[in-house]
Amino acid sequence: MAEIIQKSGPMISPNPALVQCLAHIAWADGAIVDQEVTFLRDLFQQLGVERYLQDSLLTEECALPKETDLQAACPDPGTRRSFLKTAVELAWVDGELSDPEWEVIKKLCWLYAVKVRNWQELSQWLARS
Repeated sequence: MAEIIQKSGPMISPNPALVQCLAHIAWADGAIVDQEVTFLRDLFQQLGVERYLQDSLLTEECALPKETDLQAACPDPGTRRSFLKTAVELAWVDGELSDPEWEVIKKLCWLYAVKVRNWQELSQWLARS
């Protein structure tokens, strides 16, 4: 798991909007699977997220945070890239990118002004250093 997070480059911040957004992605297809729980628990522990908040986010679906909160949490291209990489890794951790997860990722791309129309374009954008 640490290898997945390290591939993301700089660690994302423990901003509540980002933490909630990741939980929302895990729940996007209606259920959270063991691989997603493990991924998020490891990440949340590294970020210092309180255990009670982790438990809440991993046992109940949560809404996508407000756009203004997500924009404020990732004010520059570097933090946006790190967060999007982490979000994509989470969406793929169970070996499948569901349509609802892809829809959330596309919303984030639009919000962060990352112009992608399909998965291939996003993969190419994420691969750039």
